[in-house]
Amino acid sequence: MDTVLLPIEESRVVELVLQLSPQGKRAILMALVPDLNEFEALVDYGDERIHVLAAERGLDWGSLSESERESLIDDLLHGNS
Repeated sequence: MDTVLLPIEESRVVELVLQLSPQGKRAILMALVPDLNEFEALVDYGDERIHVLAAERGLDWGSLSESERESLIDDLLHGNS
């Protein structure tokens, strides 16, 4: 794909995008990340799973501190639980 030079600075484009409505920003994301819906579904699935995995260990994911969350994830990844 050939590079096309814009007549305005990229930083100005970013400024303009930040002024868009949420719907406009989503349209930009959909153009940049065609599989955004699948990505969002994967993120939602991961969010559900971490809540379940925490609950299985008697923990409430929502009430854990950042360090407690990191520790739980470390335990899950490395089998330290």
